[in-house]
Amino acid sequence: MSRSAQDRPPQPGVRLDETLPQGGDALERPTLRQLLAPSRLSDERFGVVHLFPEASAADGASGELNWPAAIELIRDVGTRMRQARRFAQDVVEHSQAVVDGAMHRLEEAERRLRLAESAARDAHIRAERAELAAQMADARARRAEEETELNRAKLAEAQMWLKRLYSSVQIEFRDLTEDRD
Repeated sequence: MSRSAQDRPPQPGVRLDETLPQGGDALERPTLRQLLAPSRLSDERFGVVHLFPEASAADGASGELNWPAAIELIRDVGTRMRQARRFAQDVVEHSQAVVDGAMHRLEEAERRLRLAESAARDAHIRAERAELAAQMADARARRAEEETELNRAKLAEAQMWLKRLYSSVQIEFRDLTEDRD
């Protein structure tokens, strides 16, 4: 029986022992979907699921159900259910591990963000201090330049005064030397 044939719901009136393969081949058993599909027999209520549909009177088939195969099928369904539950638990555990890892990475990123913000605040404070120090140095440099200009002016005035004094002294000495002669 192919996979597509297994996915099709069983036909109404088909007996379970007719759907089971001969020889006990587990790969050819009906799927859970086939087993749980509601049959549409006229005497059934909607929503009732028959695992072992009876043969219809139109088929004229009469016979015993293959109970050992049915029990094996139920065990197989139980095994599949346990495997599905284990798989679901594994998925939940894996999902929880992924969530925990994501939360850990998020917390680490938040910690790094807080450190970066703190470092940025410290750098901003240092930059403001450096700017203030630069402004103060600029003001000192302007004052020093003004004092230098003032001192140059005073030096020029002093040199001019000395030149006048020197020329006055020279004139006095000349007059004194001329008077002696």
